[in-house]
Amino acid sequence: MPDRRGALRFPLKLTIKYRLLGASKTPDWILSESVNISSGGIFFRTPEAVPPGQGVEAYVAWPALLDKHIPLRLVTKGAVVRNDGVGIAIRFETYEFRTGHIHLEAHQVASMRPELNDETSLKAAG
Repeated sequence: MPDRRGALRFPLKLTIKYRLLGASKTPDWILSESVNISSGGIFFRTPEAVPPGQGVEAYVAWPALLDKHIPLRLVTKGAVVRNDGVGIAIRFETYEFRTGHIHLEAHQVASMRPELNDETSLKAAG
């Protein structure tokens, strides 16, 4: 089956903090990692199934630094367009770059990425 996506995908493993949007969804942030990204969306791992159409807000630790020393994060909102059991793909509806690290809570980090349990690792992770 041919790939119907119009944008070129880049295989980048980036730290992501995301949450599901909507009144019935929990506002808790969940830590994850991207599989690939394009100009129109991102695919990342999820611990649970998320149905197509579900709104998602995500912060992505950007790999490049502003002025060679200021960390950046991509802040985006979008809807799930695909769920393959391993992760979800969201199509960007809005996005912008902001300065600063992604702030992670220890209980979320420990549940998703056990190797990130101290403050030094958190800062290095984005």
